[in-house]
Amino acid sequence: MPVLCATNLSESSVRAANAAAALAAKLGEPLWLLGVFDGEHPIPEGPASLNDARRRLDAEAARLRTPGFPVEPRLLEGPPGKVLLEDELTRDARLFVLAAEGWGPVSWRRAPVHERIVQCAHVPVLVVRREGASLADWARGGRRLQVLVGVDGSPTSECALAWLHELRRVGPCDVVAASVCSPVEERERLGIHTPVHLEMLDPVVRRIEVLDPEVERVLMRELAERVGSLPGEGRLELHLEPGFGRPSDHLLHVAHARGVDLVVVGTHQRGGLARLWHGSVSAGVLRHAEQSVACVPPSHPVARRSVPPRAVLVPVDFSEASTRAISQARSLVRPGGRVHLLHVHRLKASERTWVMDHYGVLPEPPQERSDVLARLRAMVPHEEGAQDVHWTVEGVTGDDVARAICQATEREGVDLVCLGTSHAPGPASYLSDAVARALVARCRRPVMVLHA
Repeated sequence: MPVLCATNLSESSVRAANAAAALAAKLGEPLWLLGVFDGEHPIPEGPASLNDARRRLDAEAARLRTPGFPVEPRLLEGPPGKVLLEDELTRDARLFVLAAEGWGPVSWRRAPVHERIVQCAHVPVLVVRREGASLADWARGGRRLQVLVGVDGSPTSECALAWLHELRRVGPCDVVAASVCSPVEERERLGIHTPVHLEMLDPVVRRIEVLDPEVERVLMRELAERVGSLPGEGRLELHLEPGFGRPSDHLLHVAHARGVDLVVVGTHQRGGLARLWHGSVSAGVLRHAEQSVACVPPSHPVARRSVPPRAVLVPVDFSEASTRAISQARSLVRPGGRVHLLHVHRLKASERTWVMDHYGVLPEPPQERSDVLARLRAMVPHEEGAQDVHWTVEGVTGDDVARAICQATEREGVDLVCLGTSHAPGPASYLSDAVARALVARCRRPVMVLHA
């Protein structure tokens, strides 16, 4: 799987070629130098004719070639955004490298060449900015690379992290894994209702909402789980960036503040109306970044393992169905895992004036909450092996039972919800098939339903 480098033989493309050659040599892969000559729209620094382009491309390949490191030139004729994507090498390459500058003028009707390549490429694309010398020096072992990777829990973010694993095997990288979050949306997702705190930032006078400590604790745990452990040498820092608006702007703010050399993002490669509706973080980063940018498409493979759940949440209404669900959850979790028992006290119209706390509205008076938690602890099984599992209990209040369960799954970071439905009469038995259907439709975690 060769490393490809697109060049128009301008000064910017020379910097990209140096970085591509150093990376290919470190990876032990051949380098294909794809020269592009567009006779209809020549660039000032480029070759004057097709023969001149062929001569200069051969000279560039000879400059990069070293003993034991092959460099193969190939000249393409036509618009670069079209001929580069049509070449069969771009479908099987390990990495596609090109410069962000030097491809001619950009108009409002036509996106830059590197953005069009990223939009359609099936392989990771490294767009080299003016600081491209730092990438070549790092690949040759002369320095450490400072990398920012955007993490948001999407499949494309997983692909970006998987590609970062490859990058750390090339050389030492100090990584900042940044996640952009909206404090208002996160409090709603987690069901953590606390007062909003605003903070003034100087010297630029603007307001940001400060993350609540409980929200920050959950988000940091989620970020750590998504990033996991990185191979190779270098530091790893987890960073939460609260803010509103376009996530790309906040990622670039972090990149500038940390002085990174490379920004790594996943790309959904949306087009047309989908791109206008959903937006594109990678497009915003590509267009406005000061640093080099690596965009990893969703086709990049991600290794997945099937493992037993580490933590299971069981909604409890104190019926026989809840007992069955607790037993089932216990059988699924390995020793050292966790089972979280949750009781949702359905909010009545007369109770909606209660004051909200970190976990929604809890039953009042306080002794009623204690009674609920005591009943939950009493449902913990005591047979042999049950104590090898860590048991936690929680009581919350809400008028939407399925929503309250979904919020608890996000707060607790469980891998599975085990729900037993009940048709038993009584005010406490509320986990019906309707709740199960709503939970399956709305929960972002897997749901196991044990029907009555």
